[in-house]
Amino acid sequence: MPHRYDVAVRWSDEDRLGHVNNSRYLTFTEDARLSWLADSPAGNGSVILARTEIDFIQPVHFVAGGLLVVLTWVLAVGNSSVRLRQDVVGAPDNTPVTGTGVPAVARTEHVLVRYDYEQQRSRPWADGERTWLRRWIAEGASI
Repeated sequence: MPHRYDVAVRWSDEDRLGHVNNSRYLTFTEDARLSWLADSPAGNGSVILARTEIDFIQPVHFVAGGLLVVLTWVLAVGNSSVRLRQDVVGAPDNTPVTGTGVPAVARTEHVLVRYDYEQQRSRPWADGERTWLRRWIAEGASI
């Protein structure tokens, strides 16, 4: 089951074309990753973003009270890295997401690296961290 993070879309998220600006999706997924990591044994402070990729599937327009949802899964775990998939889901008119099966409006993949700031290099996941990451494994993913 993915981690769910609700995003209230603000009027200021729109660009002059009248849809949510592409750069905002990176902020939405960052906020969702930080929420996801807040409960992890690794914590927010020792995991860095090494790579990000995003596919914009459908534009979203602002509606007062509208809501998008970011769903986060683990796709693969390496020695010191983890590959995530995050889908931003919601209706194109930004009406609230109330059920399952809502299509993604953007799909992202990220590589996070467990990092030791004192040594200035990556470090392997501890056993407890790997156990926690397994909670979020996507169907068909490798760990």
